[in-house]
Amino acid sequence: MRRAIVLTCLFLLLAAVPSLAEETRITVHVLSHDAKMIGSSMGGARVTIRAVDTGELLAEGVTRGTTGDTGKLVVEPARRGVPVSTPEAGSFEATLDLEAPTRVEVGAYGPLAQLQSAVSASRTLWLLPGKHLDVGDGVLLELSGFAVDVLAPPAHTRQPREEVEVRANLVML
Repeated sequence: MRRAIVLTCLFLLLAAVPSLAEETRITVHVLSHDAKMIGSSMGGARVTIRAVDTGELLAEGVTRGTTGDTGKLVVEPARRGVPVSTPEAGSFEATLDLEAPTRVEVGAYGPLAQLQSAVSASRTLWLLPGKHLDVGDGVLLELSGFAVDVLAPPAHTRQPREEVEVRANLVML
């Protein structure tokens, strides 16, 4: 009987031990090719972080923040190892509980305010428990393209003439 009590207590103690998972912080910035960050003004970009081997969705969200520092992003020459993001620049932050090194695919789709122009990009990398990727640029994904708003002619009209005036508002993502 005494042995059963001791085993029961030991079992309860082992069950109470927290998981060996470690918090791992990750920050994702989404940059428009040769332009600025995709932040709140463009509706952000949808970011997903998925375990490659299992397909499990580990985190999902939308980048929020400013378009970043124009000087760092489009005026100054890029230098290896020098972050282009600033603390207020559009980003998505997540904290994952990892028990083991995990191969993940980090993906971005946007801009969400211009779905007719939305594109995607992804990157596969290893995350190590407790090794944070939240300093500097964290994970930087780059989307290429333009956000195009057709102003004329309206989409619901037919143009029987040979010449049609086309007006559009075009900006880098």
